[in-house]
Amino acid sequence: MSKKLLITVLMVVGLMAVAVVSVGASSTRVGPYEGIFVGTIYGDGGSLAPITLDLTHRGDDVEGTVEIGSGLYINGRNCGAGYVPASVQTAVGETGRNPNTLNADASFNVSGFNVGLDLDGSLSADGDELAVEAKIDLPWLCGRDPVITGELERE
Repeated sequence: MSKKLLITVLMVVGLMAVAVVSVGASSTRVGPYEGIFVGTIYGDGGSLAPITLDLTHRGDDVEGTVEIGSGLYINGRNCGAGYVPASVQTAVGETGRNPNTLNADASFNVSGFNVGLDLDGSLSADGDELAVEAKIDLPWLCGRDPVITGELERE
């Protein structure tokens, strides 16, 4: 059971930059998340991995691909720990009232346990830098909720 939980948590990391449920009608207005962002995400034990976001932002809707390189380590204490494999994920999301700020919550059921993801992202005033922080909300028996941070720049 703990390996299944760990594997799912590691896959959730691939969605950290824009993982939310997409709601609302699309628009042709291009938003500030439009473009390619490259940078680094940081995990447990001083680990890090390269990350690339290739995003389309129309109206409030954000979608695209997230490519994470190898090197990111996540420690879920009692629920296991391990390195996140390099992967490419698709993601969809939306911005809120402030189009330069992204707040997201997602929940996944793993072996009867709810695993949540609470994401906060913000663009710099010039729109060229993106800072993200994702808290992985594991069941209480795991002992801690890992936090992953990232710093990206528009390419």
